[in-house]
Amino acid sequence: MSIYDRFAEKYFNEAIKDFARAERAFNSSDYPQAVFYAQQCVEKAVKAMLEAKKRIVYNHGPELVGVFIDVFEREWVEGYGLIVEALEYLSEYYTRSRYPFLLRGEILSPEDIVSREIAERGLELAKKALGVVENYLRGRGIIKS
Repeated sequence: MSIYDRFAEKYFNEAIKDFARAERAFNSSDYPQAVFYAQQCVEKAVKAMLEAKKRIVYNHGPELVGVFIDVFEREWVEGYGLIVEALEYLSEYYTRSRYPFLLRGEILSPEDIVSREIAERGLELAKKALGVVENYLRGRGIIKS
């Protein structure tokens, strides 16, 4: 197994842990934390795919969508659209799920912004994206069990 494949495997394992953290936060009604960990899950899962293609990425957020599309556009499959959708949706809440901010003269906390519905959608998208990444990595023989 190449160093890239080993990194891919480790990134994927961390993504699984982040998804479990997101579920625990959701079940504790900590919706901002659930969204944050769902975002982290998808980001690490995508980085696993990129590592498998020997593409090292240090950034995150909106730039990651462009890198992902650039790397996989020639072998695009339907499931990759789910990954892009998850990245775009969860990137919107990456900062809002962690910090207070000013909006139209009002100071809002993460709890004021991230509702149960937003978190539920984020977890749904993360779970689907994780499945697509898992299938990709299995197909390349990077993960086995």
